[in-house]
Amino acid sequence: MIAEAVDTVLTVAWALAGWVVFLATVAAILVAAAAVTGAWAVRGAWRWLRGRLAASSAPQAVPEGQTAQEPPQARTGRRTPAWAHTQPLDIEEAA
Repeated sequence: MIAEAVDTVLTVAWALAGWVVFLATVAAILVAAAAVTGAWAVRGAWRWLRGRLAASSAPQAVPEGQTAQEPPQARTGRRTPAWAHTQPLDIEEAA
């Protein structure tokens, strides 16, 4: 009879240990999901706030009677990289 009681206690202990491991795993997954979701929400709020701040600090419309300044002109052509030149190098000129 004592052997059956010990066997029952061991069985219940193993079952309890299994439930503890299972619940700890589920809790870890939930905490990780909450952290990822929170980080995603904070990043979205930060981007929204940064956009609102950029929009509020953007240059305003030019008042009537004044002329707007022209933006600087960008280059239209691209420079050819040095390695793409087709002319052979003149070794004597370099010396």
